[in-house]
Amino acid sequence: MRVGVGMPNTISGVDGRSMLEWARRAEAGPFTSLGVLDRIPYESFEPFITLAAAAAATSRIGLVTMVVIGPLRSPVLLAKQAASVDEISAGRLTLGLAVGARQEDYRSLGLDHRRRGEMLTEQLAA
Repeated sequence: MRVGVGMPNTISGVDGRSMLEWARRAEAGPFTSLGVLDRIPYESFEPFITLAAAAAATSRIGLVTMVVIGPLRSPVLLAKQAASVDEISAGRLTLGLAVGARQEDYRSLGLDHRRRGEMLTEQLAA
């Protein structure tokens, strides 16, 4: 069995050094992957930047978005961010996408939460 661990990127008060130490300890321990959450309106570290930093601080552990809320991002920018992290990490990224269930994420960007399924479908087709 493979076991991953989530990074504390959405926990208020966690600093950058702690995030990197978390990644190093996870890799030194029994974990096979590090995951990040995606929340827009709250104090948190951006998922792709967090994974890029974790990639630089580690060499083996997998990197996972669990999950990125696809419709909140431009399809082109999302593809570029994911490809960049995958390249920086030498192919260790697993990209998880979803529509997201929380209205406040959409509201914070002025987007209609009711269209999230349609928006993800359009995004995946792009």
